Amino acid sequence: MKLSLITATHYRVSKLANIALPSILAQTSHNFEWVIINDGFDLATRDFVAKIQANFDIIYTEIKHDSTGFSLCHARNKGLEMARGQVVAYLDDDNNLSPQFVSEVLKFFQDHPQIKCTLQQQFCRRDIVRNGQTVRQGKPFISPASDTTAVSLLGQRDIFDSNGFCHVLDDAPRWNPNYRIFADYEYFVQCLSRWGTEKFLLNPLILVNYTQTSEGIIGRSHYGEWAFELSQLFGQVEQYSVLQNLEMQTKLIQLISLYHEKHQKGQKIPGFCEE
Repeated sequence: MKLSLITATHYRVSKLANIALPSILAQTSHNFEWVIINDGFDLATRDFVAKIQANFDIIYTEIKHDSTGFSLCHARNKGLEMARGQVVAYLDDDNNLSPQFVSEVLKFFQDHPQIKCTLQQQFCRRDIVRNGQTVRQGKPFISPASDTTAVSLLGQRDIFDSNGFCHVLDDAPRWNPNYRIFADYEYFVQCLSRWGTEKFLLNPLILVNYTQTSEGIIGRSHYGEWAFELSQLFGQVEQYSVLQNLEMQTKLIQLISLYHEKHQKGQKIPGFCEE
């Protein structure tokens, strides 16, 4: 069994070089390939990747930065097309992995052959960033909770994030560029609709270091956008088998209402307010 680690990057060679790369070079197992998608034909990224010396395969490609929909989803889909491992994982260019990530993920799939996808726990932080400089570091926390299930992630009791998310490559769905804030969540919903909730299992090992910033997708968002995208997804609920029971649909309606209410009250996303 081999892992394909997919990283899409868009004009952020410094983050790729200083955050993601060191943790990838430090992996204790080299039974993986790193699939890098240069989203936008950035020459600095091209030159940087060409100079990487590694004991694992690097699969590199460049795509035009798509102005239709969320280009990160297009880039990840390209990565899925190029991946050759039996298992796929995702890592953003501004996050990093523990040295045991590859070995532990492959072991987890081997120990649980019935599963199709898994999520690792993350060591998380939410930072305030201004003009590219961190002005306040957030308090670290572990996410998701150790008792997280597919149902708790679907109901957003626990937050799903794709960094460290792993799934089998065979028959995997494709990322939907119609979503931005909930692109990760929608992909997870697709996976469970295809494979079933019983094919997901949380790996209770902290294998990912995940830092969100006020300049990132979530940090720049507001609850009105959350409500809009979740309403959009709810409007297509017939496409997702795991959302078609009454309890889950009721939960989504409640979440949409809650996000609308938070937006109307001017509430900010926790961790990204400087006050």
